[in-house]
Amino acid sequence: MSDAEQFTYLDHIATPVFVLEVVAGGLPVYCAFNACARAISGRPLSDYLGRTAAEVYDTAYGRSALSRHCQVARSGKPLTYELQLPLAGAVRQVRTTLSPETDAEGRVFRLYGTSLDITEECRAREARLSFHTAASEMEQFVAMAAHDLRAPMRNVTMLAEVLKDGFVDHGDGKLDMINMMDGIADKTMKLIDDILMHTHLIEAQEAETLFDLTELTRLICDILDPEERHRVNVTPAMLLTDKTVMQIALRNLIENAVKHAGRLQMLMDLTVEQLPDDKIAVTLEDNGKGFSAAALELMNGGGFRVDSGYGLFGVRRMIRVRGGTITAGNSPTTGGATIRFTLPGRIAAMGAQAIPPQLPPHPSPQQQPV
Repeated sequence: MSDAEQFTYLDHIATPVFVLEVVAGGLPVYCAFNACARAISGRPLSDYLGRTAAEVYDTAYGRSALSRHCQVARSGKPLTYELQLPLAGAVRQVRTTLSPETDAEGRVFRLYGTSLDITEECRAREARLSFHTAASEMEQFVAMAAHDLRAPMRNVTMLAEVLKDGFVDHGDGKLDMINMMDGIADKTMKLIDDILMHTHLIEAQEAETLFDLTELTRLICDILDPEERHRVNVTPAMLLTDKTVMQIALRNLIENAVKHAGRLQMLMDLTVEQLPDDKIAVTLEDNGKGFSAAALELMNGGGFRVDSGYGLFGVRRMIRVRGGTITAGNSPTTGGATIRFTLPGRIAAMGAQAIPPQLPPHPSPQQQPV
């Protein structure tokens, strides 16, 4: 059976396949171009046989393809490359793999090629890159703007304090206006802090660390609840995961729970469990008034809304970027909030084994109060 007859079997392959023969002078010319490839190019077989890529595609695209063909013919090594080719009236991005065949003396006499149209893949890749670049630039701009707004907001607060110092209230509403101005400045500062926290969440780097969950939670509570009005029961555990991400997530979630508790004293339960896919799941439950509808929509996959908070949005995005998940809900019995998130990592020790030696074991083997 001749080569030409053998090459007809390539028409039964539902992938673009072509064969090049290295003729005198080392130039590879087409000796086969299967039906699938011809259907994509929109050209007959006669346009290819006995011609180089530069002759078939009389443009810079063809010269680039011929250069790759010659490279493999000279080196005798397989090569995968990407280039653009005019196919069926449009320029398409193509990924090609060329494999050489050598004779008994080691000379390359034939090249076998398979091609894949990756135009849509490249467009999607460029769109993702463009989106991430725009998002990064937007976040940097927002962070700079928020940072610049802090100084004038502090000046407004100081001005309100100066006006209230020695102010005599005549019942004409002026003191209420000063207090309103002070309140607006305070709320604006909190919003600015939330925006800055959001940008810091996105920029946090990944790094696995072994740490004690109880100690980490205690540190957070010492900052957020110095008067120890609230109580957090923590499952004793030594975790090997991204400590920075865990700290940022817990700080935001506990702060959100305390801020919107709706009561002077609140009880929170923080539990952790090992998942089978080298991830850990952390659940925080409280007996407060639960999440708002906007916060629930955000935490369960909805788009960002101003009334849902930058902090929660930043936590959700930070966890998702690191391959985790996060969900939220309200208890049907107590009405309190429940939030669960996962992160890559594992539990190194639990229970009594996870309690640091300097701390006496708590009466309950399952949880430690913070």
